[in-house]
Amino acid sequence: MAKKEKDLSDEMKALLAEIENDPNLSTNNKISEEEALILQSEVMKEQRIESIKQTEVSEIKAVRAKAGKYITFTLAGEDYGLFILSVKEIIGMMSITRVPRTPDFVRGVINLRGKVHPVIDLRKRFGLDQRDDDARTPIIIVEISHRGGSQYLGIVVDSVSEVVNLEDSMIEDTPAFGVDLDTDFILGIAKVSNKVVTLLDIDKILTSKQLVMLQNQ
Repeated sequence: MAKKEKDLSDEMKALLAEIENDPNLSTNNKISEEEALILQSEVMKEQRIESIKQTEVSEIKAVRAKAGKYITFTLAGEDYGLFILSVKEIIGMMSITRVPRTPDFVRGVINLRGKVHPVIDLRKRFGLDQRDDDARTPIIIVEISHRGGSQYLGIVVDSVSEVVNLEDSMIEDTPAFGVDLDTDFILGIAKVSNKVVTLLDIDKILTSKQLVMLQNQ
């Protein structure tokens, strides 16, 4: 009996004591320690089931959060997508002022209607082969969140393709590439027609240290 008492949780012991001391209950209606142990097991089982359900709901919500409209673009022959609400505008290539002592993927800054925005080269950021800009090279102006605020950032890509509406069933989780490869900036992989589109989390394209450095430009 002592072992069963030890197996009971503190909450169940308190409940058992409360029932035992209830003058309104007859001896026949009072619960034994064995019955309390069974009841506790059932309660714990229900709690585990509820926890599993909540986890599944969270995972479903996480997938649904990726669904929506994306602007797709190309980079070194591959297709990428950005959530449309993070894209503020798309402009043609313009004069970029180089800023000394910045990483090589930082092109510099542009003056867009009186506002200065940093610009990065996404090819260089991803370690891809470089190519010369041409008349069709675009700059995508995006809004990124950082430390409770936001910042505009220009990203140079090869070309902008189209706007696509992605449903849950079209998006898969990011494949595992090994522990040494940072893929936190990839939201998932989408299947669009016969193409595979890598969905990017624009807030994670740069590290916190790099964002702070750009904010100080």
